[in-house]
Amino acid sequence: MIDPSAQRLLPADENFLGDLFSLEEPLLMWLEQTTLDSRAGDQDAWHLPAGLDGEKARAAWGHIFTALPEGLRNEWHAMRTGEEPKGAVHVYGPDGYEHTPLYAVSVDQADLDVLAALLDDCRRAVAREEGYLDLCNLLTDAGEEYGSASYGRQPETAQQVTDRLARTLAVLQLERDGDVEQLLQVVAAAGAPGGRIDLTAAQADAAERFTDRVITATTAGKPAIERDLQRFVAFGETSRRREQ
Repeated sequence: MIDPSAQRLLPADENFLGDLFSLEEPLLMWLEQTTLDSRAGDQDAWHLPAGLDGEKARAAWGHIFTALPEGLRNEWHAMRTGEEPKGAVHVYGPDGYEHTPLYAVSVDQADLDVLAALLDDCRRAVAREEGYLDLCNLLTDAGEEYGSASYGRQPETAQQVTDRLARTLAVLQLERDGDVEQLLQVVAAAGAPGGRIDLTAAQADAAERFTDRVITATTAGKPAIERDLQRFVAFGETSRRREQ
């Protein structure tokens, strides 16, 4: 039986999904392999801080990935390929405006705690605290690999790699306030995955406020103009009123 308290409201937001799906390779894969190498006695392996278990961190991410509805995973595939996502949710306001698709996902708090602890270690590494130099070097190499030609991305710094993890967690851990509770009920009432969800005016307002919180989370550590652009894309001229 699904524990209602474990339900998280996750959006089919390109920035959020891009951050989430970019965590495994190379960062979490490298952390896992470093842990395995250290346990095997490899003297050349990076020395991770005490308590940082790369195998456990990758497993926590894997549990979250496995919990994602197929429709949400298909949304990300469609964003990269331009194909129509199968089993996707379509959310409409009473004025016909199509909102960001929303999904209810059961996430184990223990997995979030593991990733939160990893984020704390990464921040200590970026600050170059004693005992964290090797982790800082790993983050630096992961950022360079992230931006390799095969990915078609720009190289990142250790700080940017850490920021991506922070943004992912910020969305996964958004507070279950009244807006989220209301929208979770709407998604649950829709029944089978996929199809159309029609919001009332009050629910559409809740969806806009939730989207604004997601934008704030997914643009943290980025230039302010990116947050303004995301708000304009989501809300158009109404974004001006949100800043007043």
